[in-house]
Amino acid sequence: MFDPNKSPATLPEMIKRSFASHAARPCFGTIAAGAESYQYAPYAEIEKRVRDLAGGLLFLGIRRGDRVALLAENCPEWAICDLACQMIGAITVPLFSTLPVEQVEYIIEDSAPRLIFVSDAAQCDKAKQVQAKNERLEIIVAFDKTVSDEKVLSLADLEISGEAHLEENSGLYESTWPAAVADDVATLIYTSGTTGRPKGVQLTHRNLISNVEAVSKIPVFDNDEVFLSFLPLAHIYERSMGFYLPIWLGGAIAYCESLFTVDKNLREAKPTIMLAVPRFYDMVTSKLFGKVKSLPEDKREKFMEALALAIKTGAAKGGRPDAEKIGLADKAKHLIFDRMVYQKIRQNFGGRIKFFVAGGAPLPPDTAALFWGIGIPLLEGYGLTETSPLISVNRPNNSEIGSVGPVLENVEVKIAEDGEVLARGGSIFTGYWNNAKETYKALDQEGWFHTGDLGKLDNGFLKITGRKKDIIVLANGKNVAPAPIEFNFSQSRYISQIILLGDNMKGVGAFIVPDYEVLHDWAKENNLAYENDGQLIHLPEVQKLYREELDSRSGALADFEKIKQIVLLEYPFTVENDEMTPTLKLKRHIISKRYKQMLRL
Repeated sequence: MFDPNKSPATLPEMIKRSFASHAARPCFGTIAAGAESYQYAPYAEIEKRVRDLAGGLLFLGIRRGDRVALLAENCPEWAICDLACQMIGAITVPLFSTLPVEQVEYIIEDSAPRLIFVSDAAQCDKAKQVQAKNERLEIIVAFDKTVSDEKVLSLADLEISGEAHLEENSGLYESTWPAAVADDVATLIYTSGTTGRPKGVQLTHRNLISNVEAVSKIPVFDNDEVFLSFLPLAHIYERSMGFYLPIWLGGAIAYCESLFTVDKNLREAKPTIMLAVPRFYDMVTSKLFGKVKSLPEDKREKFMEALALAIKTGAAKGGRPDAEKIGLADKAKHLIFDRMVYQKIRQNFGGRIKFFVAGGAPLPPDTAALFWGIGIPLLEGYGLTETSPLISVNRPNNSEIGSVGPVLENVEVKIAEDGEVLARGGSIFTGYWNNAKETYKALDQEGWFHTGDLGKLDNGFLKITGRKKDIIVLANGKNVAPAPIEFNFSQSRYISQIILLGDNMKGVGAFIVPDYEVLHDWAKENNLAYENDGQLIHLPEVQKLYREELDSRSGALADFEKIKQIVLLEYPFTVENDEMTPTLKLKRHIISKRYKQMLRL
């Protein structure tokens, strides 16, 4: 058993504590089609479903240490399945629902789960294709009752079977869940694989509890928080901070209907906290500035002034090092704009957001400043799958825009001689599944995890400056760190995606996917004639536009770092064509193989 007054050592202890302490509170929420507000199942109801499903898994013969895969979109059932697995000691293997069947097959082959949960017929079809080639995958369980296949179990039926099994075997559940120990592996999370095959990161109960507990101690949370679940639960960022953290706090989780309904669901769920990647906040920022076109002419100037002032004041509030001081006149204007503009923007996010959190990629400083300026702190953090995930994060009362914040209390960080960020502590993973060679490379004998990221510690704030493996080595031996350059160029409103290549070449080339919505408007304003985007990007005027855009942002670059050739692409890099990971990171090694021959350097 566990002591309710003592911090839990394992996920089952955390789960039992929350179920006991918060039985009547709302837990998981969904919204029905046509409804105006979310409906929540209380913790007590979720506890019963978790218990019944755990019984169902035991009935099927799933035991401690067995792997169980999850191939589904975010929903209460996903969470219930994971919690049930934790309660019986099964190791969950979450899979991105967007993965093609070939990648699902690789992960299933590597992790060898006995059972896979799927959401619907489409995901079930992937699982059946994999099962036909993998005898170790014995059982498929579908959330959707309409999946018609006699070889596929339904989640509802499995819960019913589990309830009966536990009734027939008194004390089985009560003797099963306490058996977990802190160093048991709780989950295998496969990395996105930007530089090769995905690796299965082993995270233990200790790792996950250490991270969640450290974050929970930051004095910004109440026990009635509402989190909006939007990022994939297959990613450790959402899993740990958007799922386990709310459970720890006794908060509620509202599940987005889909990736395309986030705006609507924000207004309906009225969350207090939301996690997202910088791309989401960039899109929100673009929409705000794009709104200017739809305003009457007499209001456009005022709206732009309001947004500009938000960035100026937000830079100061968020601790941006180069922020201007805010005078009394600007403070007075800010109060007026708050009533006229900012308050309405906050209402579009539901009206109750205390702060947003950004992670997974660099956050543009102006984007962060804008959110701070409209009254919603946007807090950038940093971590990796191998660190469960958070290493550092900015705080509402201790922030520096442009950094990833102070390091958490449960983690040590030091900067190696070559600039690499090293981390050590309770949340650092124990190794890669079936991959001793990569484990040896990542974890040194003193327990330091080599993140592969370059960074520095500056007045207590961690700053990430690039990715060690991404370094471009030119033919003359000069080293170019592409990440900060790409990040700088990506702030151009004309650029949707950009990647730099140039290994063993005389100079650096940039492959750019234009923001076609912006480029089409520019082309129209300049009276350019074209039949399709393929023609548009080859027009001399467009080529000149992008050359000037990059040149205007290259002032601080050394000559060897400047772009020698620009290649505009008609189509974007996507997950489907294997040029992006499910977390929307560009796969440099894949893109290099496919496009490098287009460079004449």
